[in-house]
Amino acid sequence: MHRMHSAHRMHSASYEHVRSGSGWPVAALAAAVLLAVLAVGCGGGDPPPPPPEASDDHVPELLVLVYDRSSSIVDHELEHYQELTRSRIQTLQHGDHLVALEILEQSLQEDPDRWSQAVPSRERNDRVMPRDSVNRARFIQDARDYLTRYTNTDERAPAMGTDILSTLHLVATEVAAYPDHRTTVVLFSDMLQANDVMNMEGLVRMPHAGWIQEQAGRGTLPDLSGACIVVVGARVDTSASQRVRAFWEEYFEATGAVLNRGNYQHRAVRIPEDPCGQG
Repeated sequence: MHRMHSAHRMHSASYEHVRSGSGWPVAALAAAVLLAVLAVGCGGGDPPPPPPEASDDHVPELLVLVYDRSSSIVDHELEHYQELTRSRIQTLQHGDHLVALEILEQSLQEDPDRWSQAVPSRERNDRVMPRDSVNRARFIQDARDYLTRYTNTDERAPAMGTDILSTLHLVATEVAAYPDHRTTVVLFSDMLQANDVMNMEGLVRMPHAGWIQEQAGRGTLPDLSGACIVVVGARVDTSASQRVRAFWEEYFEATGAVLNRGNYQHRAVRIPEDPCGQG
């Protein structure tokens, strides 16, 4: 297996308000800046359209994107993950929070590759301000640019395994930090846990019957209560892959998360804004 390593950890960015120091009307300056921001491309192609403004009754969303970069994920799959990432974050609204994680290799002892940032809140709730659209457009463009590091096809260094189970404990930490947000967790992965404890590749070392219940009894499962799980990249066309899916369905149910059968796919066309009907 191979995995990307990076010295950049806990990366963050700041978004300042647009100020008029040139004598331009603020609205005109904001519109000009917005056009300039949207004109910046991400590797070519048309700029993304501005996302809709958040309504007054908008429930903020925590969107957690989890990336598998092991060698079992081929280049065209990573490219597909990038397309889905870009289209999905385009739907984020003011006050939403975006987190990206790379799947751990062996255990929670590793330093996670994590990126976390909130979409700037609206300056005023009683009216739409031009600078709000500018700040959100800048956030989305910067997020699209930065998150390509999780889906690029270069510099995947050798890795010791794929530890989805430990990574889900990191996800649970994010869920606990935003109790007032509805949570969507997107796992870009073939869902093949592969470390010293469990190896689902070829069903080499699957957990025994009752393993999930045992872990629940010991209190070692992550608390993902209310989180909507979406899986992209997992096969479902063989008896082995169906056995793997059955494990994850039982596992996520035990953690309190929601994994609908239709949200466990090999190749999704798009990631719905509300895949579990939480909104």
